Amino acid sequence: MTVERGQLDLTDFDALTEQARQESPAQAARTLRAALALWRGPMLSNVGSDLVQTIAHGVQERRLLAHEQCIELELGEGRHQQLVAELRGLVEDSPLRERLHGLLMLALYRSGRQAEALDVFHAYRVMLSDTLGLVPGDELRRLELDILHQNAELDSGPAAVGQAPVPRQLPPMISKLSGREAEMRRIGSLLDATGADTGLPIAAIVGRAGVGKTELALQAAHRLSPGYPDGQLYIDLRDGELQPTDVLSQFLRALGVTVIPRQLEERGALFRSTVAGRRMLLLLDSAGSFEQIRPLLPGGSPAAVLVTGRHHPIGLPEHRVLRLDVLGDEGAVELLTQEIGARRVALEPIPVKRLAEKCGGLPLALRIAGARLAVRPQWTIQTLVDLLSDSRTMLDVLSHGDLEVRASLDVSYRGLSHQAQTLFRRIGLFGSPQISPWLGEALLGEDTAQDTAQDAFDELVAASLLVRRGQRYVMHDLLRAYAGESALAGDSEEQRRAAVERAGRRFLFLADRAHQRYYGGHFTLLRSKDTGDPRDDGIADALFGDDPLGWLDEERTTLLASVRQAAAHDLDELCWNIAMTVITLFEVRAYHDEWRTVAEIALASCRSAANTRGEGAMLYSLSTLAVFQQRYSEAQPLLIQAIDIFELIGEVHGMALALRNLALAERVMGEVDAALDRYRQALPLLEAVGDRAAEGHVLVSIAIIHLEEGRLGEAEPLLDRALALFRDEGVQRGEAQALNRIAELSLLRGDARRALEAFEGALVIARDMRDRIGEAYILHGTGQAQAALGRAEQAERALSQALEMAQELGERHIEGRTRLSLGLLLSSQGDPGGAAHLEKAHTLFAEMGAERWRAKAAEALARAR
Repeated sequence: MTVERGQLDLTDFDALTEQARQESPAQAARTLRAALALWRGPMLSNVGSDLVQTIAHGVQERRLLAHEQCIELELGEGRHQQLVAELRGLVEDSPLRERLHGLLMLALYRSGRQAEALDVFHAYRVMLSDTLGLVPGDELRRLELDILHQNAELDSGPAAVGQAPVPRQLPPMISKLSGREAEMRRIGSLLDATGADTGLPIAAIVGRAGVGKTELALQAAHRLSPGYPDGQLYIDLRDGELQPTDVLSQFLRALGVTVIPRQLEERGALFRSTVAGRRMLLLLDSAGSFEQIRPLLPGGSPAAVLVTGRHHPIGLPEHRVLRLDVLGDEGAVELLTQEIGARRVALEPIPVKRLAEKCGGLPLALRIAGARLAVRPQWTIQTLVDLLSDSRTMLDVLSHGDLEVRASLDVSYRGLSHQAQTLFRRIGLFGSPQISPWLGEALLGEDTAQDTAQDAFDELVAASLLVRRGQRYVMHDLLRAYAGESALAGDSEEQRRAAVERAGRRFLFLADRAHQRYYGGHFTLLRSKDTGDPRDDGIADALFGDDPLGWLDEERTTLLASVRQAAAHDLDELCWNIAMTVITLFEVRAYHDEWRTVAEIALASCRSAANTRGEGAMLYSLSTLAVFQQRYSEAQPLLIQAIDIFELIGEVHGMALALRNLALAERVMGEVDAALDRYRQALPLLEAVGDRAAEGHVLVSIAIIHLEEGRLGEAEPLLDRALALFRDEGVQRGEAQALNRIAELSLLRGDARRALEAFEGALVIARDMRDRIGEAYILHGTGQAQAALGRAEQAERALSQALEMAQELGERHIEGRTRLSLGLLLSSQGDPGGAAHLEKAHTLFAEMGAERWRAKAAEALARAR
């Protein structure tokens, strides 16, 4: 669109104000009147757009500046009496513009109305004090004194208000500073011109939107303002939206310059000349880049500059940059206390700490939370904590009036590169608070280079949207909720599903390799042929080191997110395979809650998709969990359902594993003959599918039955065969279990020394593999061996360690057996504490339905009494 002169009033207004700068005072006043005559009221007042109103506000500021300059020029021409009424109207419309109050005072004084001029000053001072807690600036106070003393220089000539102005442009401080004293001291140190650094004192505060950069800068500027008596200039650069030429024009006018050059270079030179030698502080808020602020910088001290922005201004030395993070726990609670009052905080000390955590220490979020509580005295703090616990509505809750966390995060998100935006969205989609680089690559795309992904991670860290912790990254709940919203808005359903599938397949690949390396093969694991992302094992080598299960443990949040998101995106096959592959981690680390969670999610997903094999696998998984928790009556029906499904679809491996577990439950519940039949059914099936580790476990289990029934000769070859099998396949965990049972066999034969040697060998393996459940069983056996050797003190120490570990892990079966052994040991020494252990053992075995062990405890308890 081509707009000619005279076709757009705003263009004509700007042209006339520019023309006035080149004219004599009298002519400039007439030109400015012509410019002002183009206005018919507030600009675009009926348009309800934040963007439009922001632009309109800037244009309105130009109108007021032109009006003030026009009146100054007309006062210089002696038209003071005619201007009084006009100035009163302007003061009423813009009561905070100090320059208008000064012009009205001068017009009244020159009209012979000294008392009225002083009344204007008094009324302005009272208004400022009552509403903002401030006092008039030095320039206006000097004008008051000149009027009181009837200074002859006020009687004629140019407006005295424009003489050597001292701008005081800092916006008011509305609230008290919270939790930023260390940062405040750093700013003071950076702006101190007395140090060895003789350059321009400058400090930049950078951080993501809502972290409190502007508030800290304002607090610091007000605190430091006494050290800058020649004035303080302030401008909101709106993330680079304002042009340096416009900013310099505003600054020069504030400094009393009426003729402004057209070119940026000339304006910059004039600005530096004007502030040279003056102790002035410049606050450049919300800067976009160093190129934007460079023309606005004074030539050097004694002036100083404070800058805020979301990014480190390239070109500014690192030591002059203060990276502002969220508030710590103490500072966050302090800010909430300031907002809602100490009495309310004292009534709910724990919920207020949780509220601070939910807000992530973000000052904007904390202020909104405080404001919501302040206007709802009937709410408890816990009420708001509960509302913030739902990630789907969290950002809606953190909205109050014109304050909104979502809007502040929009600013940070829009400033990211395309790749960083994509990674940010996908992290929110995936829903894990912890993200590893390998996962970020998968979320971005199959062809994403490692360097490209790392650049995106670095950008998110620089924007304070991610925090690096060791080799991984974390994202707060608030940011993750916003990122999840962005994923729904910025990616199609197909893109979201593809990202989840890539990430899940990559995790499945790595989890499968971790299981394989820990177990020595794909043993005891029902799985699909497709084990995920077919990447080189070199990836796994770099990640696992010498502790594959430890790596899997550290990725538990990724594990949970993978299962949840696979289910949410109808990836049922992927879902149950991940849930199945990580059972070894759950077994060894006793993560029973996570085990149940992922198995139930995957079971529901498979049933919804009519995935029969997956359904059977997850029933088997839940039954295995019940067995590990010694809930055998709960395990049996699950196992029977799984066996029926596996038999129906011809799943041999799954049926063999389920038969093995059903036999274990029956053995513990006293159904020994049924258990032996199940084990004998499972053994040839396991041999047929090549699961040699599970085969070894069955051999050990059959041997245990023989040991319990006193058939030691039948147990020994089975244990020797199992031990050889485990060693041949490199299954260290199975080797430790076989050694443990061989040690028990030696104890039953009365050879405690040989038993102790076998227990010690098993303990080395269990501790090396961090198998704490296995360690508890072996320590129990060690205590029995020490007792048999007459070493009561060593026996009690080993049994106490086993008991402590069993209680910590929630392993009730070994806890019961350890209490039984400890009770027998203490009772034999005449210690009355032994009976308490025996009673507890009896109760535990009865609760578990372990009839054989309950009977043993009952017999021992009867003897002890």
